[in-house]
Amino acid sequence: MMVKRLAAKAGLALAGLALTAGLAASPAVARVVVGVGIGVPLYPPPYYYGYPPPPVVYAPPPVVYSPPPVVVSPAVPAYVQQPSQTWYYCDNPQGYYPYVNSCNSGWRQVPASPQPR
Repeated sequence: MMVKRLAAKAGLALAGLALTAGLAASPAVARVVVGVGIGVPLYPPPYYYGYPPPPVVYAPPPVVYSPPPVVVSPAVPAYVQQPSQTWYYCDNPQGYYPYVNSCNSGWRQVPASPQPR
């Protein structure tokens, strides 16, 4: 019992000394905190012993959308004017247009026919 009283007095003296030193100290950038504990520490949450660490929360993966499909309409077909189905023949000088540039007697329309081979 005497040991308990002596331990209690020493603890109170040490706590008073720490309190006095803490109050008398001027503000400083770094502080040293001395704690004496017997038994189960009483810390406020989340510092309780036995509590699991807080869960690790991962950010969801970024959502990546593929670009919309590119629809290319087919090119408009180019219409090529078919050669005329009539030829122009000149009697003076004799020949077909465009081999004869000018005709003195007037041009005659002649149905187009392929040349025999």
